[in-house]
Amino acid sequence: MNTQDTKQWPQYLAAITATLSMAIAGSHIGWTSPSLPYLKSDDSHLPMTNDDSSWIASFFLLGSVPGNLLAAFIVDVIGRKRSLLAAGLPLTLGWLLIIFARNAYYLYASRFISGFGMGIVYVVCPMYIGEIADKRIRGALGTFIKLMVTFGELYAHAVGPFVTFHELAYSCLIIPLVFFSSFIWMPESPYFLVMKNQHREAEASLKALRRYRTKNGLQEDLDQMTKDVLMDMNNRAGFRDLFLSEGNRKGLTICFGLQLILQFSGIAAIESYTQEIVAPSESGLAPGLTVIVLSVCQMFAGLGAAVMVDKLGRRPLLMSTTFCAAIVLMISSAFYVMKIEFGYPLKGLGWILDASVILYEFIIALGLNPLPYMMLGELFPTNVKGVAVSIANIWGSLLAFFVAKMFQVVTDTCGMYASFAWFAASCVLGLIFIQWFVPETKGKSLGEIQDELNCRKKVKTVIQEIYIKTIDF
Repeated sequence: MNTQDTKQWPQYLAAITATLSMAIAGSHIGWTSPSLPYLKSDDSHLPMTNDDSSWIASFFLLGSVPGNLLAAFIVDVIGRKRSLLAAGLPLTLGWLLIIFARNAYYLYASRFISGFGMGIVYVVCPMYIGEIADKRIRGALGTFIKLMVTFGELYAHAVGPFVTFHELAYSCLIIPLVFFSSFIWMPESPYFLVMKNQHREAEASLKALRRYRTKNGLQEDLDQMTKDVLMDMNNRAGFRDLFLSEGNRKGLTICFGLQLILQFSGIAAIESYTQEIVAPSESGLAPGLTVIVLSVCQMFAGLGAAVMVDKLGRRPLLMSTTFCAAIVLMISSAFYVMKIEFGYPLKGLGWILDASVILYEFIIALGLNPLPYMMLGELFPTNVKGVAVSIANIWGSLLAFFVAKMFQVVTDTCGMYASFAWFAASCVLGLIFIQWFVPETKGKSLGEIQDELNCRKKVKTVIQEIYIKTIDF
């Protein structure tokens, strides 16, 4: 099909409205940064201890585990679109529980229920984006997943310091309203519709998403999509097949490895405790303002990732951002060693800590943060995608919960420098994994990626070479 026969803007519109669900999750993530210092202060209407705060931060991540499990069952039953709309309900309920909270248990419940919704959207969004986008822009649309999370965080960070505890929750309710009122009009994934033998609906979905100028182009894409889905569905798989198929094993290894690198780089802890992390810098820049600057930088980095991912490729972005993240995390660890452990005043040098934390968030937003989630929609065939993405996200959620909870424990026991040294070492080891295990998926269709993971291309090439040599002989 001629690439000029379709339009891309409908796919961008569908991706933006779908990932507003991620923005709701992002606002819940960002809520802790301005709210936890208030809850632990003397002015709090709900006084909290350090232990209470650590549970409030980590319950959100723990709640995502059952959300991931549920998503694996419903995504192939009610569809990608309806699953995302359903996920918006617990994410909205979380804000209502914060508004009416009377004690810590209300906040625990709010965070767990909101995390439940986040678990669903983290499974379904990569699938929806991966299935509505053509291969030319799939990488760019995939980066919207984390870009919208960043937008939600920025929203909470920017509003939080200037409003009351309750006003922040009311303000964050705006995002779910925009999501429901916009995404409800978007088309269902054509892959899901083909999988359900709803070919007329799949044709209508493709028309809406690509606005074909010729009928031949539509029929060509629909035929190819039907062939890919039939091939996957004829090999209908269960949980076992995730480990019996070579391609699925590779996909899981890649996703598990990338999540381990991302979470052990400290993303969950740094985003939950940003104001407390930068407080010792004494740079003169208010911690709340530092968080806002950080979130703005993340937004620009996310936009940069959307531009670069389909030009530079996945592997170069992963390698470069992981390496640079290791460097700035080492700098942060060294700052804490010098100031806290050795007692050097470091007057006038507090900007180093602020800058290193901001740079860390900026750097990983370019690659290490969005790409593990974007690639979830690329690495698995239709017949196991729901289960595979769910399992990968459960793994990521458990790691994030572990890091968010242990960050406070390690910091209280050994010092902040130990936590940042742990994060930096994880990035260094992650470089080895990316170099040896992560393939390049830039510019490849979902079928071509499966061929590569299952070594079908190599087999075809060997057969072709043998055939040519036989003829020559």
